[in-house]
Amino acid sequence: MKLGMSSYSFRPLLANGGLTIESMFDWMSNNGAEHLEIATFSFSQPGHEAEYDLVADAETLGRIRAETARTGIPISGICMGAKFAFVDDAERRAQIDQVKRHVELCNRLEVGFLRHDVVLWSQRLTSAADFEDNFSGIVDACQEIADFAAGQGVTTSVEDHGFFMNGSGRVQRLLHAVDRPNFKFTVDVGNFLCVDEDAVVATRASLTDASFVHLKDFYVRRTSPGPGWLETLGGQFIRGSVFGFGDLETRMILEAVVASGYDGFVSLEYEGAEPTLSGCETGLANIRRMLGDIRGA
Repeated sequence: MKLGMSSYSFRPLLANGGLTIESMFDWMSNNGAEHLEIATFSFSQPGHEAEYDLVADAETLGRIRAETARTGIPISGICMGAKFAFVDDAERRAQIDQVKRHVELCNRLEVGFLRHDVVLWSQRLTSAADFEDNFSGIVDACQEIADFAAGQGVTTSVEDHGFFMNGSGRVQRLLHAVDRPNFKFTVDVGNFLCVDEDAVVATRASLTDASFVHLKDFYVRRTSPGPGWLETLGGQFIRGSVFGFGDLETRMILEAVVASGYDGFVSLEYEGAEPTLSGCETGLANIRRMLGDIRGA
């Protein structure tokens, strides 16, 4: 496995000027990160995340290219939002075309993996009928994009992200329906909590379809502790933590990843309330320590 960082982890500092693209790469180099996975909105101006288009941001792309050359830290994948349901036909077509432009960007950057959403992450699943009514349109869009990506040498994927297309069973159903060899699962070990699925069990069930793995940890509470906590689909409350400090069985999750034989890119996604760089540094150290213990056992 190659352990690296998601740019999402650095978003607070990139947004407030505490980090530049150059100092972010310096930090990764100093802390032994083996790759950077780009979450596109990480580089947007605060308040403009929804409309940000990395493909059109030539200056940012040029700086990223320069830093990968300087530090030797490669770009492993790109993550972007997309919505193929709960929009009109014109917007749906625009969204599909936007994802295709990011596929082409992956090809230009020699990046092999693109994760795209299928609905807004905040879209909540309200009924089985709601899911069924929108499922075929989501499948069609993912097939079109995966077929286009195959010609570009890119593997596309969907993540257990948000509250609608989440849960190991729902994502696996989508993978089966799309039925393309280059359409896979970005397995985020913590996001299963958004739909109240056990993170260890869901991770174990999902790894055979994984093209990418995200590592994170959460605090979990049955009742609301106050502001700053995200309410899950089932009415629990979660908040990001340093990896290894929260309520997930992080060692068991890593044991599952190792036991599965997965040997691709793994990204730490830190979204806790503790200071960003110390949270990232401690999280990386905890992952390495746990993996060392597991492999040495």
